[in-house]
Amino acid sequence: MAAKPGNNYNPNGRPKGAVNETTRRVKEIFANLLEGREEELHRALDQLRDSNPRAYLELYVKISERFVGPVTRQVLEDTEGNSVAPIQIVLPPKPDNKIQSNGEGV
Repeated sequence: MAAKPGNNYNPNGRPKGAVNETTRRVKEIFANLLEGREEELHRALDQLRDSNPRAYLELYVKISERFVGPVTRQVLEDTEGNSVAPIQIVLPPKPDNKIQSNGEGV
């Protein structure tokens, strides 16, 4: 028997915290794809950071939001109520060589 529009025979809806089966399976597949490939992922992110810092930061934010939630944005004001310019973050270049304990490059 088909449900009438507006009546799905489940007045309470999906229980809070219940995960959609498709979502659960996609997360499991993605986790399996990443398993054991952490170093490869780090290298790929390092390459992206070096070649396209903006794309790296955008991807980093998207990945972070999946695990810690989105960051809320606040407008900063000085004591007179004027908007304060946002802070620009500049990433330092990745070092080309490692420094040994004696202070000499490798």
